Amino acid sequence: MRNGSMIEDGRKGVSARMALGLALLAILLAELALCISPEGFAGGPSDDQRYFDIALDWYLHGPQPGTTHWALRVPLIAAVTGAFHLLGPTISALLVVPRLFYALFVGVTGATIARTFGMRVFGLWLAFVIASPVLHEMATSCFPEMVELSLGAASVAAFLAARRASATQPRLLWMVAAGIALGLAVLTRETAGFVAIGYLWFGLRRPGMPRALYAAMAAAFLLPIAAHVGWLWWLTGDPLYRLHVDAHHILIPSDHLEGKVYTGGSPFLNFDLARRWVPAGPTRIHWALNPLLDFLIDPAFGFVLLGCALAALPWFSGHPRARIPRAATVLLWAIGIGSYVTVTWLFTLRPQPRYYLPVICAGQIAFALMIATRLARAELKRRAAVLTALVLIGGIVPILVTRDAGWQAKLLVPYMAAHPGGYTSTDEHVAGRAKTPALAMGLVPPRLGPDAPIGEYRVRLIKKSELRRRRPLTTDPRYRAVARLDQPLPWLIRQLFPDKHDALLIERRVR
Repeated sequence: MRNGSMIEDGRKGVSARMALGLALLAILLAELALCISPEGFAGGPSDDQRYFDIALDWYLHGPQPGTTHWALRVPLIAAVTGAFHLLGPTISALLVVPRLFYALFVGVTGATIARTFGMRVFGLWLAFVIASPVLHEMATSCFPEMVELSLGAASVAAFLAARRASATQPRLLWMVAAGIALGLAVLTRETAGFVAIGYLWFGLRRPGMPRALYAAMAAAFLLPIAAHVGWLWWLTGDPLYRLHVDAHHILIPSDHLEGKVYTGGSPFLNFDLARRWVPAGPTRIHWALNPLLDFLIDPAFGFVLLGCALAALPWFSGHPRARIPRAATVLLWAIGIGSYVTVTWLFTLRPQPRYYLPVICAGQIAFALMIATRLARAELKRRAAVLTALVLIGGIVPILVTRDAGWQAKLLVPYMAAHPGGYTSTDEHVAGRAKTPALAMGLVPPRLGPDAPIGEYRVRLIKKSELRRRRPLTTDPRYRAVARLDQPLPWLIRQLFPDKHDALLIERRVR
């Protein structure tokens, strides 16, 4: 086996031209799959509202340093601002950006897999990516993780292309591209920095090419970071402005943190802070173990890592040749462990699925390799097919039951347009999420408060538990119910649990 360029059943990687064609096909299929149950724009208290507002400020007034860690995600903010200039400052323009970066991730990763391992692994990998709930969510909503992932993947792909190239000039170009892409990934979110440690290890222990090329990559890596730091220094007078702003993110109130804020010191390598985060997944054992177990049982991860664990059992692997290349194993383990340690231990961030995209992506490649080797053995083929089907079903079902994050605004704002008047919302989420869509339609957004003036409308969020009680929803004699807007349900939930929805109750104050 040469440089891990084929899997154990002897299938070689495809040509560069065919890899490009397969990458374009992968992008097309993956983008079409995003049309199914997209997450959408939540708005209001969600982070995507902050990115919209910051990019709108850039659009109207030019680049700004910002005062929060959200404003420091410069590649994301710059991309959204560019979309605003091309398509107008709208939610639709905002949501184009994550889909473009998702296409970049699918294209560069798919081409690398096809080039290295061949058609079978490529096809399996693409199926696992399309059936990944967390990737589907990040590609159809606006958060920095998809930008970080795609730029990091582009960096790794360029680095592997440099090692595969035979001439010095192509190697130099690939290494420079790898450095710039990783620098932009780190500017998006510093958690991508663990990849640089891997490059350092290769440069010192297994260079595979002149070390001067690693120096060129390091310079390219530092270039966008130095430019950004210098720009902030020039505007603020603080050479460590980004570090200081990032370190204060735990002072911003968050429902995901015990006590809302944390004043116990730096957020880096702070295990006391790590214990105070409210777990995002189903596991509630210990802060250091919760993410590891969630990788196996949290539906957001699509059960791919559980599939890897099961495929490693003797009953599934049963033949000494049913193994994946050692070089690939080491690289994928390094990516998974590096991402987990960086997020959970070094930066002590809240352990939620979207922070661990590199882990799940490494698992998808590993699982594709494991299944490909087992499908090549007659005695393992049926077992591998059953396991693959179960993992795909485990990923597709959570995607099919995804509810539109912006359903409240999508129901309320058209109603407001059809029934002019003043609106007051008793729920801060409803008021916040309706703000941007209402302004886009030239309407006055709902006010936040317990009561509406006489003659105006009040909007209340009614939970499904209240709807099932079959009691009158309006008991205040000052109000008269005029409409109930039921939350739209995905097709699968609508068939199985038609009453599992919330609603917006529109009331008019009559006295």
